[in-house]
Amino acid sequence: MSNKYKQPNPPKSVTTVNSITPPTKPVNVDSGFSSTQVLPEQMSLVAHEHIQTYLRNQRKSNIDKNDLTAVLRLSQHLRVFGLLSAVGYVNQSNAQGGEVRERTVPVWESLLGQMMNQADPPPREQLMEEIVTMTRQQPQQYMATWRRSLMLANHWNFWARAYQED
Repeated sequence: MSNKYKQPNPPKSVTTVNSITPPTKPVNVDSGFSSTQVLPEQMSLVAHEHIQTYLRNQRKSNIDKNDLTAVLRLSQHLRVFGLLSAVGYVNQSNAQGGEVRERTVPVWESLLGQMMNQADPPPREQLMEEIVTMTRQQPQQYMATWRRSLMLANHWNFWARAYQED
């Protein structure tokens, strides 16, 4: 009978728990022009704020199908062609007009601009100048910023889908 009322086992030690679920590690991220350590969870919050700011600026309550497609295309473009190419696409002023471009550029300009300076996103011409200057004078910072854009892109995709119209 004494076995029935046996004391429960003591809680597992901290080392055992940590070996099962590793702690979240900070990630070095370039936040514009200064390098900081950011927890991965913060990237999602930053991306959420970027999507919210885009919606406020466009006076929308939800992401429509065209905006969602633009966010997904930005993610793909960043992976395949890079940050410089994405900013170049936004800044094109030649006869590259059309419906796709008209739907894509406002989203890309907003998200990329906020990534560079969330408080005061630069206009597209200045955004292009900043990225070009960074590629020439600070290639390591450019690569860090590109990596940051790739991390943000996954979260932009998530939040754009979360705010998608039904």
